[in-house]
Amino acid sequence: MQPRDADDQLKPGFTLIRADQDQTLHSALLQVIRAQPEFASWVPSTLCVYYLDAIRVGQTRIFQKNRRTPQMLAVWSLATSQQGSGGRRDLVIDLYTNSDRLRSMAARNLVKIEDADAHFRPATDTASHAFTQKMAKARLVWIGRTAEDSTRVTQPSRESWQVRGLRGAPWNAELAFSPVWRRSLVGSLRVEGKGDLAKALKSSPIRFVGPYFEGGTAQLRFAR
Repeated sequence: MQPRDADDQLKPGFTLIRADQDQTLHSALLQVIRAQPEFASWVPSTLCVYYLDAIRVGQTRIFQKNRRTPQMLAVWSLATSQQGSGGRRDLVIDLYTNSDRLRSMAARNLVKIEDADAHFRPATDTASHAFTQKMAKARLVWIGRTAEDSTRVTQPSRESWQVRGLRGAPWNAELAFSPVWRRSLVGSLRVEGKGDLAKALKSSPIRFVGPYFEGGTAQLRFAR
């Protein structure tokens, strides 16, 4: 994201992380930033989309009866560090889901999740597939396939975020994600529509899609 746009999303107590300071970026992105230093001051932003068989909130299990429409939870975050400790804690700009039940239960616990639609269909090229996500005013269409080679994941992935809460109450969120397989993605991303997410993706000079993870479980904990 452009620094001025990222500043608009920033909350007190947080500091933006520049692209040339973020060593968690994929090597392909780091290489582009080194080759084009004019983008070194831009701020990394990540959109992660999770397709889930079931979601458990407390003692309630949420699942979709129609297997062709999997539950989707997406997280749009901005690379930041927390002032004082200096530790990495990304700032979640928005959460999205296509599950009305999940959105309703989250709202009762003062967590705001935006409405979204998720669709999956074979593309005209039989070797590829099309994923369409409509998040708020943005429509994202990715057409491609997974690479043939896969790598078994042996270590869980952990993320630390701050999430905006309803009524001005922020949440600290911790994600522990333990997938089974990791693959690269080959394809193209098209961004349509308006809104902050569409604007940020369209204006970005560097967009990297991937990797793709499969299997396993994830646990997202909210605390104050």
